[in-house]
Amino acid sequence: MGSLVRRYYLYRTSLSSGFYIPVSVIYMESNGLGLPEIGLVQGTFLFSMVVWELPTGYLGDRLGRRTALALGSVVTVAVMTGFTLANSTFEFAVVYALWAVGWTFKTGTADAWLYELLAIRDDKDEFSRINGRADSALRLVSGGAALSAGLLYTVDPVLPFLANAALAAVGLPVLFTLPRTNGTHAGTADAVGDGAPSAEADPSAEADPSAEVDPSPIGVREAARILREQLFRPSIRWIVAYAALFNLVFSVTRVFEQPAMRTVGVPVAGLGVLYAGFKLVSAIASSLTGAIHDRLGTRGVLFLLVPVVGITYGAFAVVPVLLVPALFVRRGLQRITRPVRTEYVNDRVEDVGRATVLSGVSMALTLVSGTANVLGGRVAEAVGPVQFLSTVGVVVSLAAGLLWIGMRPVRDVSTDTAAS
Repeated sequence: MGSLVRRYYLYRTSLSSGFYIPVSVIYMESNGLGLPEIGLVQGTFLFSMVVWELPTGYLGDRLGRRTALALGSVVTVAVMTGFTLANSTFEFAVVYALWAVGWTFKTGTADAWLYELLAIRDDKDEFSRINGRADSALRLVSGGAALSAGLLYTVDPVLPFLANAALAAVGLPVLFTLPRTNGTHAGTADAVGDGAPSAEADPSAEADPSAEVDPSPIGVREAARILREQLFRPSIRWIVAYAALFNLVFSVTRVFEQPAMRTVGVPVAGLGVLYAGFKLVSAIASSLTGAIHDRLGTRGVLFLLVPVVGITYGAFAVVPVLLVPALFVRRGLQRITRPVRTEYVNDRVEDVGRATVLSGVSMALTLVSGTANVLGGRVAEAVGPVQFLSTVGVVVSLAAGLLWIGMRPVRDVSTDTAAS
């Protein structure tokens, strides 16, 4: 078992996107894409995720976890190579659409494979420990890759992408030393994600395979009915609206933060250092989430989004260099609030149709993110990325504050039937 777990750790580290993320946007800029085009191709990625999430999940169930993971790695190698060849908006959009396919093949599947293997061996209690160590190993590799990304880029802009392709390729032979699983012990991905992979997030960290499965399968018509009923409940509807507002801020920040950092004077080589720091802050924030939740409660944690986003984003409108600490705050805030929101939604969704509802919420957030990226590009180019991000953060905070007062998005279960 020890050798098997070590190979799993090694495979998980191959999922890192640490080389390409710190330079992906400025690389597109260097190939002639403006902010509107960058927003468009990033939106293409998110819309493609919505399209491919269910088909790739179905194929993963039919082909097996290991085969799905292998396909994801092959696509990742192709995508990273594609980055080095693309030089137009259309070509980058094609690369990002393909990247969405690879991402959805891997989303949660590595964790699901581990859970199934441990379930077969009657070692499910080891899942959290092994998964946590694998995630730590992945973050360590991602941090080291991010540190070198800027330096590689200054030598040759294509080197970070080739390095990430090589890292993904290393995972393939390791993957085929791992045993197959039959999928019968897998749980449902019950995490309500932000609708988009963040710069510090990894494909394997997006779902919780140990979550409870739906007790019985439901048809498409029944699934649509359950989704409609659940999303019309005030306790679900308004938390989704509240989350969508901040998801909009976090999404456009993720897309346009590299041009904004360049605007305030961060050199290309410094981007990798900052992204390594982002990963460290995210890890620390994740470790503190439980303690903060216990201290402030669900209502207190989620309300933090209003003042913290409003103040931090408003500050760099006055002093542009404050953009950099605001990006650290954004990472920490997202890491802390996302699992709290996930728990809130899970507590208010029935077991039957749980995955349907949570998938619907995640897809709604993804559509908001994609739309914001596409529309935001032209505005960001017109007013500048720093001013654009600051304005979006302040306006969204004000809107979310009004929503918090008027609609009470965080509600007790006992008041769920109250009029909205």
